[in-house]
Amino acid sequence: MNPGLAFSTLFLATASMVAATDGRVSYSAAAFALDGDELLYVERHVETRREGRLAERSVRYEDPRGRLIAEKLVRYGESPLAPSFAMTDFRVGLREGAEVGSGEIVLFSGPAAEPDRRRSLKRPELAVVDAGFDAFMRENFAQIAAGRSLEFDFAVPALRRFFKFRLVPEDRFEYQGQPALRVKMVPASRLLRLAVDPIDLVYGLDGRLLEFRGLSNVWDEQGERYKARIVFDYRPAVEASAAAATGVAP
Repeated sequence: MNPGLAFSTLFLATASMVAATDGRVSYSAAAFALDGDELLYVERHVETRREGRLAERSVRYEDPRGRLIAEKLVRYGESPLAPSFAMTDFRVGLREGAEVGSGEIVLFSGPAAEPDRRRSLKRPELAVVDAGFDAFMRENFAQIAAGRSLEFDFAVPALRRFFKFRLVPEDRFEYQGQPALRVKMVPASRLLRLAVDPIDLVYGLDGRLLEFRGLSNVWDEQGERYKARIVFDYRPAVEASAAAATGVAP
């Protein structure tokens, strides 16, 4: 298994710290080729909140023609940092996810048409699972914005194990007319850093993820993970869809 796959799963659906009111909130993201403006796919996110807490998150991945290529469902339990989730990529026929219980996490992956390969692991003290990274950022954003690096254990279903990662704040700059913070994600292991490219993130100072650059969690038609620049868009859905269709980032 390519170690880069482990790193790409960090941001399967990292989101935006939207308002914590009950009901549904929708937003989108457009994935472009790293070396140009070619639109690779579009992500359509829907968050559902109940009793003031994030209860569920769904993500629909569409190709530039609007055809469904992958989907994911995240369900939050006792820990917002460690939700259960399942993602299926229809173009390559793969499924992966996590089932989170009390004190343990079952990680699974494999061909969607076959029984999952599963492994039960004890939950680390600071375990982050999939879109739980959003909650991790929300809880620690003030420290990160102040220049502090943080480490955590991230569940990687494709490899059915945890890896320790380091979040490194870099510089503040202006991104599309607004103040922003550049953050780099790297494996904590020096050896793994030799094999895995870092992921570059841009956050608004309100804590919303604005841009992701690195190995995507979506596969292309040749069976390789996309290397993408993913731009998050929090405008109303109709306006955002029109922008994505033109291949123009917000």
